Amino acid sequence: MAKKDTYLALLRRGIDETTAQILSDGGIKIGDLKKLDSDTLVNNYGIKKEVANSVLDAVKSGPRSSSRQRFLADVLSDDQKKVDKIDETRFKREQKDIYAELQEKKEQLRLARVEAFRNQKLVMNRLGKTIELIVKLENNLDDESKDEQRSKLRDQLETRGLEAARDHEMLELDGTPQDIVDFRRKIAPVLCLHACPHCGEEMDPRGSNIMDGTSDFSFICWDCEEEFHAPMAQVVEGRLDNGSRIKIDPKIKPMMPVVRPPSKHKSSSITDLMKRDLESAGASAEELEAALESSTLSGVLMSIDEWIDQTIAAKGYIQAQEDREEFIIATGAGATKFNKWMKKAGLVFNKQTGRWTRWEDR
Repeated sequence: MAKKDTYLALLRRGIDETTAQILSDGGIKIGDLKKLDSDTLVNNYGIKKEVANSVLDAVKSGPRSSSRQRFLADVLSDDQKKVDKIDETRFKREQKDIYAELQEKKEQLRLARVEAFRNQKLVMNRLGKTIELIVKLENNLDDESKDEQRSKLRDQLETRGLEAARDHEMLELDGTPQDIVDFRRKIAPVLCLHACPHCGEEMDPRGSNIMDGTSDFSFICWDCEEEFHAPMAQVVEGRLDNGSRIKIDPKIKPMMPVVRPPSKHKSSSITDLMKRDLESAGASAEELEAALESSTLSGVLMSIDEWIDQTIAAKGYIQAQEDREEFIIATGAGATKFNKWMKKAGLVFNKQTGRWTRWEDR
């Protein structure tokens, strides 16, 4: 019971729970604490110097109004000063300026990285084109037999080599540009060669495939004269032979419902309408046939050649001012195509009279 009373008494004096628990477990009383000094508390109970001084001050001052106020508030915190409004505004302004400056620096770094990447990309593309040109020049140099052409090719190789070295140094790459050229000329083509499964001889697929068999893609070894297929072709052929392909049943119904489009409404022709009217009027079959023939003759447009022959036979000539309207109504042709059809029919135009006539009637 004494330990609990000591513990509560220490809490009422503003000492924290951990320190109060340590002192109460040690069997010390409030009256005994007033007689001790800070060194004794530090040595006997393992309390820090500042905490011991605060405990002694709290015990000597008596209970406080706030029962569980932490004593560390008195030890670690200074007297809070009231912040001036001007200083607070100045501090916020400086903080805002620093933040804006940091954002600006961050944006500058981002733009610098983007610009550096763009420059490296341009240099890389230029280096690639230069390497391809050097490869082409070296191939031509190996195939060239004339000394004059070989000297020109060497000069071009020297110039392109300097350009490639400059770009290679700007990109800070390992090795030399000649290493890239050698890989492009000597190593990369070898990686694409096929090996004969019988004798192991490597061959270029461009010159070893059999051109006679158009339905199959096979190779032939010119050393052992054995034909063989590429591994990928064998895999595909095995899939085709084993029947493991996906089969589609043409009679299977679709998974989703198919909506049929609406049927088109067939509009009745003029002949059907006339036949329906005559049947409703009670006409006979002969009358129906005569009416249909007369309507067909009167409803069909005249051909252009027929109209030209009739007009020439009646008048001996055709003139645009006189016959254009009749031509349009009878044939259904456009108004601007009158002269074209006259020329197409073989008529001759007389500029003095403005008439179209046949060549023999001019």
